[in-house]
Amino acid sequence: MALLGSLLGRNRSVRPSLLPLLELRSAALTLRSGFGLAPTGVGTVCFVAEGRPGAGTEAEIVAGLAGDSVRRNVITHDSHGRTIVRCWRENGDLGWLLDDLVDVNDRLAQAGFAAWLLHTTVDFAELRDMRHPKLSMVYRRERGTFYPYAPRGSRGRDRALELKVRSALTRTVPMEADIGRWRPV
Repeated sequence: MALLGSLLGRNRSVRPSLLPLLELRSAALTLRSGFGLAPTGVGTVCFVAEGRPGAGTEAEIVAGLAGDSVRRNVITHDSHGRTIVRCWRENGDLGWLLDDLVDVNDRLAQAGFAAWLLHTTVDFAELRDMRHPKLSMVYRRERGTFYPYAPRGSRGRDRALELKVRSALTRTVPMEADIGRWRPV
């Protein structure tokens, strides 16, 4: 039966797509009205550079030049060997930020680095304290799903908020059902 589905051009695997990332615009309305959270204008694309020598540098150049032509993305590295591309919009414009994040992802994929992409995040904060994100919506391209990550303190997380957000956004964006896959970012 699976062979027949493959022959007919149907298979069960999720094809990596960036379209759900753009759907986060609708989810932002729910996050504002239900949780008092607004987009901070900050998002990231995270990847791990592997393979041929110098490939990490090449990927960083591609990612750094993507998005807004006036403002360049900031490239950093964390202690786990990941490269983080930080994009931002000073006015918090979620539409433009999402376009920039999609552009970074797309350019990396087109340059042959799609397998390196780990996740994309968009930060949300309470309106009275926009400098301290309370929630990151994490998009895993290879699964085509989101999960909420709500850091609390230096090592904790607000699991209750994460579960409430998942419940509120289930019909708006594709949410990761397996909470075991919800990793800190």
